[in-house]
Amino acid sequence: MSLRILLTILHDLIIFIFSFFLALLLRLELQPSLELFSLLWIYSIGFSVMNIIILNFLGLYHGIWRYASIHEINSIFKSVAISTFSIIFIIFLTTRLEGIPRSFPILLIIVSIFNSIGPRLLYRIIKDNLNSNPLTQIPSLVVGDSTSSESFIRHTKTDKNSPYKIIAIVSIKEKSVGRRIHNVPIVGSLENFKNIKLNILSKLKNQPERIIVSDLNIKKDVLENLFIFAKNNGLAIGQINKVSNISFGRKTFDTTPIVIEDVLGRKQNVNDTSKLIEFKNKSILITGAGGSIGSELGRQILNLQPKNLILLDNNEFSLFKISSELGNKCVYSLSDIRDKIKLDKILNKFKPDFIFHAAALKHISFVEEDPYEAIKTNFLATVNLCQLCIKHQIKKLVFISTDKAVYPSNVMGATKRLCEKYIQQIAKVELKTNFSIVRFGNVLGSTGSVVPIFENQINNNNEVTITHPKVKRYFMTIREAVELVLISSQIKHSKNGNIFILEMGKPVFIKDLAEKMIILSGKDTKNVKIKYTGLRKGEKLNEQLFFSEEKIEKTGVSGILCVSKIPFQTNMKKFDDFITKLNTIKKKTLVEEIIKMLPEYKRLS
Repeated sequence: MSLRILLTILHDLIIFIFSFFLALLLRLELQPSLELFSLLWIYSIGFSVMNIIILNFLGLYHGIWRYASIHEINSIFKSVAISTFSIIFIIFLTTRLEGIPRSFPILLIIVSIFNSIGPRLLYRIIKDNLNSNPLTQIPSLVVGDSTSSESFIRHTKTDKNSPYKIIAIVSIKEKSVGRRIHNVPIVGSLENFKNIKLNILSKLKNQPERIIVSDLNIKKDVLENLFIFAKNNGLAIGQINKVSNISFGRKTFDTTPIVIEDVLGRKQNVNDTSKLIEFKNKSILITGAGGSIGSELGRQILNLQPKNLILLDNNEFSLFKISSELGNKCVYSLSDIRDKIKLDKILNKFKPDFIFHAAALKHISFVEEDPYEAIKTNFLATVNLCQLCIKHQIKKLVFISTDKAVYPSNVMGATKRLCEKYIQQIAKVELKTNFSIVRFGNVLGSTGSVVPIFENQINNNNEVTITHPKVKRYFMTIREAVELVLISSQIKHSKNGNIFILEMGKPVFIKDLAEKMIILSGKDTKNVKIKYTGLRKGEKLNEQLFFSEEKIEKTGVSGILCVSKIPFQTNMKKFDDFITKLNTIKKKTLVEEIIKMLPEYKRLS
């Protein structure tokens, strides 16, 4: 017999003896009779021992207090009732119940049940609260029938590894609305889906960040509606694999694979891109179309009914992947953005109205080792593209920038900042082509970003590698970022060459993101360790979305800001001289020449 069971039995022995005398004292209106107490003490022990024997027979001591349910309560009620009538019968046979009030048995049953259940319930509440982990508590909405929802909620309350805090329920039946399960309100039903769309979020004090479908039998069309509802309200959505997987003996439970919105730490902006009518029946070209941003641009623009959508990339496999997804609705061009002659022919052939320039070398370590490749791809190719836009009278060029361009400390950030400044200069004199720059931070799940790297490391039970425990970054989902890029391209401003900045909430510690991903994947932070490898060359602890010298204004569009004051300007002659010089600059001195062009460059010790 374990120590836990022995302590539980000792607890119950004391509780039942105490309940025996408390019931008697209550019946005597708190006027104790020492004579009666001395006569009955032996019966109190007998009553207590009887309960222990019966409860053990019913299996109560083999359960876990924290998971006590109706079954355990029913067992206690049976035990107390049998023990009470048995001990009263024994007392009758020995004392004829002299001096014992007739209502004493009823009081004994009530007090004993209350005193037995109360500590168990209190233990459960304390244990559940102690086991909650604020880091992983994602406010969630559970959708399903009463049985599956109850099982899921109960498990989230008792599992210390549960990343979810259930704040509301959407039931199958309308008649359940207004009721509660484990004190969680049922705020809507699938029978009245309009009610969910219109009222559900307004009823909740805390807004959910995720929808969890607990019922696997929900109809396909309803599930599709839930996905649409989730998307329109900036919510992640997942489904548990099997309700039967939720068992008290397990440390974790499974939902669908990691949804990157779960680790974002904030609700996404919900944007309506259907009103972007300027793209309809227009010819649009995307550079870097096989990359994360470029491919998402392709997906979303295709839904806006363009006349032509030209997807350009120099990576054959990346272009093949996006072509397999989008099919023959697009034109695919295996081309290098650095090839000015071929690019000229493409623009002449398709005559795009809009160009979204997402092509770039972005991996800091590789670019630091070969800065000349970064200059050719990130800067010179952008210069050529700008000049060709003017030549072909392209309506608009949107340049995708990065927060690493703000006080750049590495070659990648420096080349992006050079592009920003060059575009701003050329925009001063150009009237036919509109140039704009969109600057934002990391996007979750992009190629080479931390999320897919962490996912791979976690799935293989390897160490999760982070450069430094204090590294912070801004994060946004790819979908949200691209929606805002498209919207920003339609904002009417008098100035050519505007820099738009996407609002990304508060920066996130990479360490916290990794820990949350480990737990959300069903793993334990004890098994998957975090290893710190040290900052890479040119890597900052914190990135910024704008210079302190820039003046930031609102655009009137949620999630998008605009730079109205442009610091650190460089005239076009200096750019022309720098471009001419690039062919003769040695690799060793190239970085220094780049830094000379950027007084805002931030050297790291």
